[in-house]
Amino acid sequence: MKPMFAIIAAALFFALPAQAADNPPPSLIANGEGIEMVVPDIAIVTIGVTSRGRTAGEALAANSRDLGAGLAALKAAGIDDKDIGTSGFQINPVYADTEATRALPPIVGYEVSNSVRVTIRDIAKSGDILDHVVTAGANQVSGIAFDVADKRTPADAALKAAIADARRKAEIMAEAAGVKLVRILQVSASEGGGGPVFARMELKAASVPVMPGQQEISANASVTWEIAPR
Repeated sequence: MKPMFAIIAAALFFALPAQAADNPPPSLIANGEGIEMVVPDIAIVTIGVTSRGRTAGEALAANSRDLGAGLAALKAAGIDDKDIGTSGFQINPVYADTEATRALPPIVGYEVSNSVRVTIRDIAKSGDILDHVVTAGANQVSGIAFDVADKRTPADAALKAAIADARRKAEIMAEAAGVKLVRILQVSASEGGGGPVFARMELKAASVPVMPGQQEISANASVTWEIAPR
């Protein structure tokens, strides 16, 4: 009889969690949001050169010369090779400017465009660097974006703030409903925002003004509490 009793007791022991799962405790769900405002510390800009020539070779030679001067200016300013990467390269024919006809206009030359994506890690020098690059030979700047080198620290702070916000809302809801928070049953979170902030700029004779402003790093959290009567 003792072994049979032991088997029955074991069966009851393992059945209890299943029974509890079939009857989950009453719960309350609260969502929270956390936002950290940070000042960007790096600038990302695309710099290019567009050149024309009677032949593709002439256009390519002129383009390589001017872009090479721009790259030399970047390296002279302390930009590492790892922070410079080709982002686009094209060779296109240039057609004669004639009235529209059924025939394809004759090719009168070629146009070469080459651009590089540059990360400037000393944002305070970005205005002077861009001015020197344009002066050296670059004739295209497609835009500038500002970003944060260390996103983990503000992201962690935003996540903590989101969970704290969820708790604050849960306490308000629990008090209004006449219940109390017992324990946390589930937590889920996600990060949002924090991508590069794009800005417009104008190329002038003086140093290019660069104002990074602020960037938002955000996080969202959803927390489920077990509740009980007060």
